[in-house]
Amino acid sequence: MMRSGGRDNFFAYPADSVPTSDATFRVAPALVLIASMCFNVVLAFVNAHVMGVPTALVIAAQAALTAAALGLALLAWKPQMEASIALLAVFGLFAVFRGLVMAQPDPKLLSDVAIIPIFMMLGMASDDRNLGRTVLALHTIVFAVFLLEVVVPHAYSSLLNIQEYYIKTRGNKIDQFYNTNSDLFISATRPGSRLFSFVDWPRSSSIFLEPVSLGNYCSIIVAFACSCIKRLGWTSVAYLMITTAAMLVGCDGRLGTATCVLIIIVCVIGPLLPRRTAVLYLPLTIAFVFVLVIGAGLEPGSDDFPGRLAYTVNLLRSYGVAEYLGFSNELLGKSMDAGVAYIITTQSLPGLLLIWAYVGWSGREDTPEQIRFAHALSLYLALSMMVSFSFLSIKTGALLWFIQGALQSGSARQATRRFANPNQDEKKVLAPTERSLWAR
Repeated sequence: MMRSGGRDNFFAYPADSVPTSDATFRVAPALVLIASMCFNVVLAFVNAHVMGVPTALVIAAQAALTAAALGLALLAWKPQMEASIALLAVFGLFAVFRGLVMAQPDPKLLSDVAIIPIFMMLGMASDDRNLGRTVLALHTIVFAVFLLEVVVPHAYSSLLNIQEYYIKTRGNKIDQFYNTNSDLFISATRPGSRLFSFVDWPRSSSIFLEPVSLGNYCSIIVAFACSCIKRLGWTSVAYLMITTAAMLVGCDGRLGTATCVLIIIVCVIGPLLPRRTAVLYLPLTIAFVFVLVIGAGLEPGSDDFPGRLAYTVNLLRSYGVAEYLGFSNELLGKSMDAGVAYIITTQSLPGLLLIWAYVGWSGREDTPEQIRFAHALSLYLALSMMVSFSFLSIKTGALLWFIQGALQSGSARQATRRFANPNQDEKKVLAPTERSLWAR
């Protein structure tokens, strides 16, 4: 029902959206998102100071948060969620069929990809006008923990004892850690040269407990900030970009830094490109990597970007029909260092194509925000898939898909506003979202 009078008409919502007066859908999606990204750091603290945390508790916590996200999304059902439900159903059916064929059911393989449509729907269920505030609140938490880690490193390591947490909950062995005397993650003190050689402290992890996820998080924040400048305002964008740059240096994210630079570029040129061209990022990236590795004679083995790319290419070239159909676990362990191979191994090649169609083709591109984020999202995933499967982690994946879902839900309401208020020009309609969020 539309409220009367001037500015209130701006807040009119369409029939398929949840009323913003309902506090549940103003706050609950954001709380589930933040909890999904922070629960590991809470469990690490519990493991270090309260009780030993078994692997089952970690699995149960993630399952509960994922279920909460799905439940909230279904309570705020919108027709645009249909594609996400269909994708989730396909994932579920394939997981059951794969488990029966191989007599090795593995719920983890389903949970890895289920977060994509579920957190997309959670973003759609939220009020996209709170998206900026949600990301800023979350970012402030991440940056505050990062500062604690950098300024008082001994307090951070003793509070969380990350090494012990991963040994108890992930099955890691003490000899896998580069520095067995450190309480930090395996790669926090990796040997060899650093990208930012002027920094001599261990690689930072913040709430994510390990540096790679912090680098992934930085890429997602840069994508959001560059896509939504008008929504955020320049003060908030500056805050996000400056603090993110500091965290990139802290985690020494090589891929993260390169990805952030490329994201800035594609956010500039994305709106100038034909619609739906974001779907080309993955096939073009795979083709480029194959040509580069084969043409330059790159060899796997070194823990750097060329070595990782060569590893991915060699692994994919060794796949047979069973691997491409998703019915072999022989190379499952090896595929974890090559995200595109991991998706093929666990979901099949048709499954990878379906996921990519969902990512790059099914989304709306009605607004500059949506277009820029579609390009940034596709680029981030394409690059990440070449070297790791870490993009599937709920610690960062929840935020990525939540943002995409919230941006997707915004266009329907904006179109409804224009229909309901045909005399309002676009500048007047968008004015409230162009102000800095810090000024509210």
